[in-house]
This record gives sequence, C-alpha cells and structure tokens, in this order.
Amino acid sequence: MNIPPEVPSLPEHRPGADVAEEKARWRSAVRAARRELVEGWGGPGRDLAAGRLAAAGLAVVTEHVGRTAGVGDGVARATVTAFEPMRTEPPVDLLVARLRAAGVRVLVPVTLARPRLEWADLADPARTPLGQEVLAGVDVALVPALAVDRDGVRLGQGGGYYDTTLPRLRELAPGAPVVAVLHDHELVPRVPAARHDARVDGVLRPGTGVTWLDGR
Repeated sequence: MNIPPEVPSLPEHRPGADVAEEKARWRSAVRAARRELVEGWGGPGRDLAAGRLAAAGLAVVTEHVGRTAGVGDGVARATVTAFEPMRTEPPVDLLVARLRAAGVRVLVPVTLARPRLEWADLADPARTPLGQEVLAGVDVALVPALAVDRDGVRLGQGGGYYDTTLPRLRELAPGAPVVAVLHDHELVPRVPAARHDARVDGVLRPGTGVTWLDGR
C-alpha cells in the first residue's frame, strides 16, 4: 500500500516581499495543505506514514548514537527531543514509542511564557519542567516545523519558541544533529526567512526518510 498522492506543492517564495507577510502566507498554505493531506490519508495512510517515520527515525538515532559512542548497536541511555503531534502534524507517536521501548529518554517541550520553551521527560505524566540545562544530554533533536528549505532554514508556527531554544541546544549539545520532522512535500527550495530564524541539519519524512542539508 502506498501513501496517497501528496497535496499540491507549496507556494514559491517571493524575493523582496515583506518577510512577515510572506511567512503568514506560507503558514496559511502549509496548514491548509496539511489538513487536505491528513483528510485524504484516513487511518491506513496515517499508520503507513507513522511506520515509515518510526523505521527511519530509529535508524538515525541508532546510527548517530553508535557512531558517537564508538559502538555499533543499542540506543539505551540515549536522549532525544521529540514532540507530541497534533492531528495534522507528521505522526511521530509510533517513533517515540519505539524509542522509549529501546530505552531512549524522550524529552518533550513544555510551552511557558512566549517564547520560553521548557523540557520534560515524556515518562513523567506531570510534565515537570527540567530546565534548559537538560538539553546538554541530548544526542539527537527531533523538532517540529511547517517547512524547511534546502539551506536548512526552518519555518515554524510563529511563536519563536524554537528560534530561541535551538541556539541554546547547540551550545549545550554541540554534537547533536537537529532534524525537523515533515510531510514529504514540505522540504522546499526556499522559505521566507528572517535573520533570527533557526536552521536544522536535516529533515525526516515518511516517503524518503532522512535528508541531510547544507552539505552535511
């Protein structure tokens, strides 16, 4: 079974346009496309996408942890960031479940006063904030995004949470790759960007697995 055909491609970036207006236009287009895509999937399509994300994501974490630790197997005691997906976001819940089953510690975001993002252990039902210093132990950062361009520039939801958090994560865990989880059509040639917009090292998509960006 194949994932149903993708929705129409996203808009082309208009150079010279007002960045704030362009971002608003893009966010509206991406959200509409996501709704159309997910409605077309149904349950079987979502399950297929979730399974593909889980297989590719677990392989990336295993490879990176094995390489940095000097061993070829096992991800127990590794730490990743992830997120709890909304209905139209890429279905990473199966990936998260498999990571946890393999012994990986999964940190999820806790939104505080904008643009402050805290982190909690997914195993903690109270979601107790652990402080940003917990990011020092991260091996791989899986993050949400609306779209990413070929230079790694990330278009987010507009709250500024990850634009604030990702530079701090890179300071605390400089060897941890940052991977945005997308639908297949959301890796694009160019997104509207401001100077402060965070970049990612790669994208994880159900149809193609991981794509590393910016010469990685």
